[in-house]
Amino acid sequence: MRIICSFLLAGILSSSLFAQENKKETSVSLYGFIRNDFYLDTYKGLNSFNDLFYLYPNYVGADANGHDINQQTSANMLSIVSRIGLNMTGPSIFGAKTTGCLEADFAGKPSIYLLRLRKAFVVFNWAKTSLLVGQTWHPFGGGDIFPTVPSLNTGSPFRPFNRSPQVKLDYRTGFWTASFAGLYQQQYMSCGPIGASDVYKRDAVLPEMVLGIDHGKNGLNFGANIDYNTIKPRVTTTGNNGNIYNTDEILGSLSWMVYGRYQHNKLMMLFQGFLGQNLAHMTLNSGYGISDFNPATGAEHYTNYNGLFTMLNISYGTKWKPGILLGYAKNLGTSKPLYKFTVSGAESATVWGMSTNIQSDYRICPFLSYSVNKFLLSAEYELTAALYGTGKINFEDGLYQDVHNTVNHGARIVMTYFF
Repeated sequence: MRIICSFLLAGILSSSLFAQENKKETSVSLYGFIRNDFYLDTYKGLNSFNDLFYLYPNYVGADANGHDINQQTSANMLSIVSRIGLNMTGPSIFGAKTTGCLEADFAGKPSIYLLRLRKAFVVFNWAKTSLLVGQTWHPFGGGDIFPTVPSLNTGSPFRPFNRSPQVKLDYRTGFWTASFAGLYQQQYMSCGPIGASDVYKRDAVLPEMVLGIDHGKNGLNFGANIDYNTIKPRVTTTGNNGNIYNTDEILGSLSWMVYGRYQHNKLMMLFQGFLGQNLAHMTLNSGYGISDFNPATGAEHYTNYNGLFTMLNISYGTKWKPGILLGYAKNLGTSKPLYKFTVSGAESATVWGMSTNIQSDYRICPFLSYSVNKFLLSAEYELTAALYGTGKINFEDGLYQDVHNTVNHGARIVMTYFF
């Protein structure tokens, strides 16, 4: 223990001396907040962080009397969203001004209350060009296109929620900005035969690629992004004779996003629309399935689920700020028919993803916040409904003719103290 304490003291002293020597070129500022969330839900949902991050009602079937098993009221209060971060400015490197950010909260895995990395990136800024290297928000869901709702889900699953390691290049000219990003996966991962994992992305080698364009002037921002992602669900397959074969089958997915944001005085309006494939790693109802199968070698071909996702957010005010968020999503089915597997005389399909059996879902969320100095108190009512496909799947498009409606009535009260 004495050796460890001596080592830590030496590290602190050396860091202090280094900071003094470089204080003219480097500065570090601390920021963050202490946040307490209280929630109440009438239907257990697909969520995380002890139900704090609520996505939609999780239908698991009915009891002997025909009542939804998960139609249960639950409530809790948590402080795990509390956050701490460091903003840094550094010396000029390669002729560029440098800044950095390191941010964490207390919602880590495998258990909450553990410190979790949120952001860790460095930005090189030239006159018209900037280069970001590190982990931050996905280009489909970050920057100035965040909704103002109190809930931790920030509009998911009607808009992407994803932070990823990336390299992002921006070029600015006038009121226009063009960008290109290459991303891999870390906390938000694709689904597949072994569950949610970043191994499918790693085995595909190439990064997820996003190309974007943005225009901003006089409080109005609008733009569009296009995303191409590849994953490799398997590296080997097994034939019906027990032999193992290497496979190079890759699934490619294409997605588009458009957005518009208007800010004038106290009024803020934000719209986002997405049309995409296999977007489970962005916390959206999406995935893929097997479209063709060779029993002799176990070789598989895949097809994407397509989905439409929209969100509208409006708020007005400064000290008192009422607002509303409206969301709607539609499962558009698979691009190709799903392969019919026969198991014990019954036909079935093999699909992976995030609730691909949801046919559509929507949300209505009015909210009110009060802000003064470094204190923010917010409350919201969140109605989220999901229509689950039931009965037999349609192998032609991966959808269902019969649906079961589920509805959650949620209440959130959030108190935040900033520093």
